[in-house]
Amino acid sequence: MLIVYPIPTTAGSTLDDGTAVPYNMQRTFHIWEREPVSEYYSGRRARHYNRRWRRYTEKTLAVAIAMIDFSALQRVPEELGRPPRVLDVACGTGILLRHLLERVPGMEAYGVDASADMLAQAQEALKDQPHVRLDRIEVNGSETAGLPYPPQTFDLITCTNVLHDIRDPVAFLSDMRRLLAPGGQLVIEDFARRRPALLWVVFERLARRVGEGLVRAYILAEAQALCARAGLQVVYGKAFPVDWFWRGWALRADYIVSVC
Repeated sequence: MLIVYPIPTTAGSTLDDGTAVPYNMQRTFHIWEREPVSEYYSGRRARHYNRRWRRYTEKTLAVAIAMIDFSALQRVPEELGRPPRVLDVACGTGILLRHLLERVPGMEAYGVDASADMLAQAQEALKDQPHVRLDRIEVNGSETAGLPYPPQTFDLITCTNVLHDIRDPVAFLSDMRRLLAPGGQLVIEDFARRRPALLWVVFERLARRVGEGLVRAYILAEAQALCARAGLQVVYGKAFPVDWFWRGWALRADYIVSVC
């Protein structure tokens, strides 16, 4: 069931009825009622998330941002006659969207997340941006019908530090492919599984208990294989260290239109 709650300060989408009128923003949260959000992303824990994960976030988002072809985004207004549209899936507190808006002023920015408390912080961080919509949507479910946007909507989709929590990654990635406009980019980043295997199994079980959700980390090669199964063509991938414990990977897949 889809429930819509009005909110006073966040801009909304042009896309509720499947059309694309630039900047005709409605102020809404969209909530897919499926499962309760983990307590890890609610209340006090959500409010302290940025401070607790600051160094990790800075390093991983820097790698993700380096994957993006910003020149392609900046060409969209001239080539397509509209602002570039960017979607951040599991946008959390809005840090990545804020960085992207600084680099591409005037773009239409969309963010979805399952946690109202995280989105409240994103709303505050992006309150001075006129063309932003934040939707509260649960994207973990294997039975989800996908995100409620028309096909070929977005010139860039980002998804950072969340693939490990997706129940059906191939279905999820297929939906991302559906939403990419021709020439669009999908940038994914996440932490990587580590050796020894037994130690990592223990870590994943503990993480599931804390986060109350699925935790299944992938290595870069596995993530690339998932993208291939979803019909995505990976054009660049990178594995990198975060600190003494965490390792990460990032990749970019472009929507390349074949010419017969």
